[in-house]
Amino acid sequence: MPQVTSPRIVQVTVNVRDLKEARDFYEGAFGAEYREEISSFQFGTWPGDEFFLLTVAHEPGHPGPEERSRFGLLVSDVDAAHRRALEAGAAELEAPIDRPWKPRSSSLSDPSGNRVDLFQA
Repeated sequence: MPQVTSPRIVQVTVNVRDLKEARDFYEGAFGAEYREEISSFQFGTWPGDEFFLLTVAHEPGHPGPEERSRFGLLVSDVDAAHRRALEAGAAELEAPIDRPWKPRSSSLSDPSGNRVDLFQA
């Protein structure tokens, strides 16, 4: 089991307007595995430091946040992940950029309007 030294986010819920569209996007852009039984994309495996669930609210009985969501993903290559996300249907909000106070990063909007920030590992 991974050693936890401080709290770490392992699940975020986002609204999606179309499940197939969301599956195509997150599977194509990030290689996430959609797990129907938990209505979530699973990144990494449990136990492990890379484990993360992106839960999708797409039915009336499974409410999500009241507004669009924003979350960040740590990726091995921001430029490549940003390009794949655009090819998978994202809208570019900010191209990859270097800043002195954080890792190289970019920002996109998924097909449902949720903001996805990418950070260079």
